[in-house]
Amino acid sequence: MTTGTTGTTATNGAQWRVDFDAEVVFSNGGALQMQGFRLDIPGADIGDAELGELVVRHLGLLMVGSTKITRRELVQEPHKGSRNTGATGPDRAAAADLTGPATRASWPAGPGTAAPALAGLVDLPVVLVRLLGAGQPVADRLALAPFDLAGHAVVVQTGRAAGPYLTEDAVDLLAGQGAALVATDSRQGDGPVAAALAAAGLPALTGLTGLEALPATGVRLHAVPFPGRDNSLIRVYGVTDDQH
Repeated sequence: MTTGTTGTTATNGAQWRVDFDAEVVFSNGGALQMQGFRLDIPGADIGDAELGELVVRHLGLLMVGSTKITRRELVQEPHKGSRNTGATGPDRAAAADLTGPATRASWPAGPGTAAPALAGLVDLPVVLVRLLGAGQPVADRLALAPFDLAGHAVVVQTGRAAGPYLTEDAVDLLAGQGAALVATDSRQGDGPVAAALAAAGLPALTGLTGLEALPATGVRLHAVPFPGRDNSLIRVYGVTDDQH
């Protein structure tokens, strides 16, 4: 167990999270217990009192009487966008080329829908869903539930080139909430989920690279199809809103 007591600035561009167990006791009765909970932290260490406050802010808890951290362990891994933690990460590059050799685009099905207008593929706000370390890095409805999806490019980082990255229920949620497109580092460009995305009118960008360079928030996506007959070829960029 790591026992540091004060937050410090992360070094060498590293991003840190904390894996912990805790108990939150409410002043009006009742308690909340957490086991193996993970949060982004703004530095390379965090104390128990500061972590307790972070939990309260992140979950938006009211009438908290006390917090008790019973275990904590620092984990060096990319931030996943924990809310209200002040974890912005290291200095952010202005732009990152996310195109790899296997990057491809799949377009909605039906006549006249070979590719959406270019204006629909650029300057899209990004929802970044990081599933690194998950036993099954596949985004379902619950993985997407915390996010505002309307008009966003939903980028699912699985950490693997092969295998599924969405469930069909997740596709229903994306379509119902008006997501603009889906992108992923997985290369899976066919199968039931791809068919569901096409039927829902959602473009899909697969085989992206360099997603670890993106900050958890504040990214806009630009996707530009290559000229020519093969409209599956595309170049994809992630551009940050600001720099820290």
